[in-house]
Amino acid sequence: MAAKRVVNIGQEAFVLSQDGEVVRTMVAKLEKNGYRFLNGDDDHRIHWFTFEGAVAAASDRVNTRQKALRKELRALGRKRRALETQEYRDGVMNAPYRVVDLRDEMILAYARPRRPRILKKIWVPETYLTPGHVVYVIITPMTQSSWAGAYRPHKHFVLETEVKSVCFSPDGQAHYMFSTLFIVEEFFLSREEATARLQSYSEPGTKDPVPFVSSKQEKEENERLLGDNIPF
Repeated sequence: MAAKRVVNIGQEAFVLSQDGEVVRTMVAKLEKNGYRFLNGDDDHRIHWFTFEGAVAAASDRVNTRQKALRKELRALGRKRRALETQEYRDGVMNAPYRVVDLRDEMILAYARPRRPRILKKIWVPETYLTPGHVVYVIITPMTQSSWAGAYRPHKHFVLETEVKSVCFSPDGQAHYMFSTLFIVEEFFLSREEATARLQSYSEPGTKDPVPFVSSKQEKEENERLLGDNIPF
């Protein structure tokens, strides 16, 4: 039976750091069933009482890491060469698209949530309005808004607003989010078009002027009514 090693306070010892470097320490505390080092480790931490023993262990660790890195480098080399092949290009170009619904979250809140879809065919709209483009919408008592207290000075009026964002669905339809708090279902490119459509709802022969609200007026009034928490 091997004799138990005698360890003394102040005895030099060596441990390995996380990155494999040899670190010198010393025994700083003796206990009934062991000892502790100056750096706070106890004797359960792998350690050596000779520099040569610690260096040999560090060398073994480096060799093991080198083998793993060489294996990884060979795998990366194969991957890099594969990236340059026509087969890889064909695989990427022929793979289906993963499609998520990017429409306004307020609109999607009224619909059943949709999971991402995998589609081969995608239709992109040929024309669409870009953010900042001014459009005109018709506001009626039936028009819903995202805020119950949204500025609504008339029962029926034409509202100027701006495109805040645009996205498209795989069927080629463009979907817009506008700077107004009203939920827009139809818009017009000119104030005259919107005015004519609203007048078409009136009784024949009625020619009352159509109220108009600018985007600037709407924003200022909503800020006054609802404070600064306005999602413009």
